[in-house]
Amino acid sequence: MTERTAMKANTEDAYLRDVGKRLRALTREQRDAVLDDVRAHFADAADAGRTPEQAAESLGDPAQFTERVRAELGHAPDRTERMWRILQWLAAGVAVFTAMFVTYLLPDTRGDEFNEPGFEVVLLHLIPALIAALPIFVPARVRRVATTAVAIVLTVASFVVFQGASDLSFFLPSAMLAWAALIVPIIASHGRPAAGWRITAGVLTALPASLALVGGLVGSWEVTVEMVVYTVAFLLLGVLIALGRSWAGIVLAAAGVALLVESTLSPGLLVLAAWWAGGLLLTVGVSHTLAYSRPRKPAEK
Repeated sequence: MTERTAMKANTEDAYLRDVGKRLRALTREQRDAVLDDVRAHFADAADAGRTPEQAAESLGDPAQFTERVRAELGHAPDRTERMWRILQWLAAGVAVFTAMFVTYLLPDTRGDEFNEPGFEVVLLHLIPALIAALPIFVPARVRRVATTAVAIVLTVASFVVFQGASDLSFFLPSAMLAWAALIVPIIASHGRPAAGWRITAGVLTALPASLALVGGLVGSWEVTVEMVVYTVAFLLLGVLIALGRSWAGIVLAAAGVALLVESTLSPGLLVLAAWWAGGLLLTVGVSHTLAYSRPRKPAEK
């Protein structure tokens, strides 16, 4: 091996090693594809008579190069952090909204003893909101553990009926958002979600309206034209979600919020089912929008 060849090999290998280390968060296929492109760049530079140092300089130092690659693949350093914060704040916000609903609106419709809620009832319904907000204020090193614990606690509280606290089941939407805050950033750290995630989200999108239509067909309630239109609309929206259209997530999230608000304005026999459906649509919609949003371009240096 000549001195020139050895120099080329050392420069290229050092650059490839540095880039490979900085791209460990990518999947193996993504990382290998990037490294193959780098090798091809060095080969093209040699064919054009440029030195390995010039080839490396044209790519930029490994830190700058990998930053551009991560941004193009949706791996901007602050992107998953932003996703987590949005979803966790939403979980806390929906918990506060739920506390207001179950404390001041829902009891009035049932005519029970909590028509004028006492301090202990108000406090009880605010506890899930405080729990949902907890991970936002803990140190970063324990954030994932805290997010997991909060998701588990809110889920268990939503299904376990305590004496005098049956309204805790209305906090399930906050539990859904807490789980999304845990799972979505992990998925997004490897780029855009795979087809399986998109299809699952599409099925969940169409599920509430489809179940409502099935209930009508078996005679649980009357089938109306409005119900059929809603079912078809959500089926189409589910297809768009499965295809990865980010704007479809915005529409779905808005529909979830509308259903939650409608439940507070006209609560009835199926208010809990409508509340859970609204939480599901909001969670899937926001998660899909965040996962498929265009990454920000890195600032010019």
